[in-house]
Amino acid sequence: MGNRLKFLFKNKRLGKNLISKRRFNRQEFPAFFNMCLRFLRLFALILGVPAMSWGAAQSLDYPNKPMRWIIPTAPGAGTDFTARKFALIAGDALAQPVIVDNRSGGSGMIGLDLIASAPADGYTLGFISVSQFIDALLMQKFIFDASKDFTPISILASTPLVIVANSNSSFKSLRDLIVFAKAHPGEISYSSGGSGGLTHLAMEVFLAQAGIKATHIPYKGSGPALVDLLAERVQLTFSTPPGVMQHIKVDHLRALGLATLSRSALMPEVPTVAEEGVPGVVISTWYGLIGPANMNAELVKKISLAISQASQAKSIQDSMQASGIDAQVSSPEDFAKLLALEKKQWLDVVRKIDFRKDK
Repeated sequence: MGNRLKFLFKNKRLGKNLISKRRFNRQEFPAFFNMCLRFLRLFALILGVPAMSWGAAQSLDYPNKPMRWIIPTAPGAGTDFTARKFALIAGDALAQPVIVDNRSGGSGMIGLDLIASAPADGYTLGFISVSQFIDALLMQKFIFDASKDFTPISILASTPLVIVANSNSSFKSLRDLIVFAKAHPGEISYSSGGSGGLTHLAMEVFLAQAGIKATHIPYKGSGPALVDLLAERVQLTFSTPPGVMQHIKVDHLRALGLATLSRSALMPEVPTVAEEGVPGVVISTWYGLIGPANMNAELVKKISLAISQASQAKSIQDSMQASGIDAQVSSPEDFAKLLALEKKQWLDVVRKIDFRKDK
């Protein structure tokens, strides 16, 4: 071992190449790896070159084992569907499998807690939507601060929200729904992915703007909420195109209106809520990748850049569009800015509609 270190000391360029080519794995030879790093830092100081940080060296070796993505929702809805698509993209881009782990419950707080308490080594990350972010703002018992408890990695995609009804219902349009609700107060119920989640707040905004009332039935995730809409136990729900597109195509569900400023290329035949006579309902959702707090910046950039480059392939973009997803991978910095803006905007919405967690 001593002769090998002397050789590396005399041949610093070769020493760097050996490490960059991963001929020495720090898990297999930790002492040797650490000694090499100290020598490289010494060379850098002598030559006046900025020293390689431990995080930068760590990112060279990442990933060398499977990764786990925690999804704080039940299987079967938009977040789960989108996460599985991006998990395949990330697995191919980083040359290691990504294991999807659904941890629903507590309005997403169980999954978020697991993400926040995981080691900050990049092997346990979280795939969330704006809904879990909002839940974290509103929960009284568990409160997460995105700027302190997590590391934003990338916004991966966005998609609009759509109001859907069972195809067997008498509601052919939002106008039909509004007329019925005003004539039959208290007879309409709607499902959501949980009290205080995006689909709940979106429906409350719509009901307030339309001047009608409906009974809220919260579920443990958007997947179960859709199951009961399909079974006609409730009349309405807000969802994302990825969560309902397949049901609309086989005529099990009917899209009544999009919460967008203009019609979407994802569902061009569906009118906006404003077109149906209810302005002021413009709500979309995003999906993003986060990690525990204090992840190394070089590691975060490596993950973000790998997924961004891989998702730009035309075949992937076409596949996403067909599923109702607009793949738009952002930088970590842009994701952090969005989280700060979303926090302010959604707290304003909560105050405006006088939201209470037990509604």
